[in-house]
Amino acid sequence: MIPNLAEIAASDEGKIGKHTNRFIPPDVFYLKIVGDMTDEEGKEVNDGHWNIGKDVDGLFFLCDIAELESVSPMTRKQAVEIQKKMAIAGAVVLKAPLKARIFAKLILTATNMFKSEKMPVMFVDTIEEAWAAIEKRRVEYHSRKKT
Repeated sequence: MIPNLAEIAASDEGKIGKHTNRFIPPDVFYLKIVGDMTDEEGKEVNDGHWNIGKDVDGLFFLCDIAELESVSPMTRKQAVEIQKKMAIAGAVVLKAPLKARIFAKLILTATNMFKSEKMPVMFVDTIEEAWAAIEKRRVEYHSRKKT
C-alpha cells in the first residue's frame, strides 16, 4: 500500500514550521520543504534524520521540494555531514521544478563525494513512480549487501 503523502503532509506529526519531516518505516524519510528553511528548522530536520537514520541500513529520502524557496547554507552543510555517515540507498525527488532539481543535485552530489557506494538520485513526477523507484532500488541495495 502506498502511503498517502497528502495526509502525511497535512498531519501535525513531523511538522517543523511549514515543512514535514516524517519517517515511514521501515526505511523512508519523507521530507517536504515549503518556502524557506531556517537554520533552526534545518537543524531539527537534520537531527531527526541522524537520530533515526543512523540505525537504518538502506535509508531512502523521498523529497517533495516543489515549493522550496531556499535552505540556509548551514543546513545544507549539516545535511551533507550527516548523510555521508549514513547507509543511504537512494533519494527520490518528487515533482521538482528546475530550481529544486539543481538544489537537490547540489546536496546529493556533495554527499556522494564522500561515499564509497554512491547514492542514486531519481527525479519522478508521480508518487507511484516514487514508490516504484524506491522498491526497485531497495531490492538492488539489499541483494548487493547479501553478496
